[in-house]
Amino acid sequence: MKENDLLRIEGPVGAFFVREQSAKPIIFVASGTGFAPIKAMIEHEASKGSGRPMSLYWGGRRPADLYLDALANTWQEKYGVHYVPVLSEARAEDAWSGRTGFVHRAVMEDHPDLSGHQVYACGAPIVVQSARDDFIKICRLPESEFFADIFVSGGSRVRAAA
Repeated sequence: MKENDLLRIEGPVGAFFVREQSAKPIIFVASGTGFAPIKAMIEHEASKGSGRPMSLYWGGRRPADLYLDALANTWQEKYGVHYVPVLSEARAEDAWSGRTGFVHRAVMEDHPDLSGHQVYACGAPIVVQSARDDFIKICRLPESEFFADIFVSGGSRVRAAA
């Protein structure tokens, strides 16, 4: 480049954001580090005072995987966010008394009918795809109300947003 050359830059354009035109209750499903974008969404909704009911289901293998568990717990008191941590590989030494199994199954147990909700899921492909399939087929979630960002290994990323 030479001095005074024009440089055009296009920033990231994502499809994973809360659809503000809806008043439906929101269910966030995060696995592992899929919590990061979900965290931003929850904090944004809380800061603008949207008033939409929100639930967060955060899955990890072991307690250490829920690296901001204390923060998520404060959201219940501060913003009314219903928080459900779920471990898939809890061990006796973890002294875990919370929910266990697959994170999306915990959602299904608590919300067998998702027909009036929006779901935002982020994390490993198997978690997000299982949630999508089961929520739509079994829990009657409209396909158009499932939004996701799937983490793919190898540095590439696939976005599955409706």
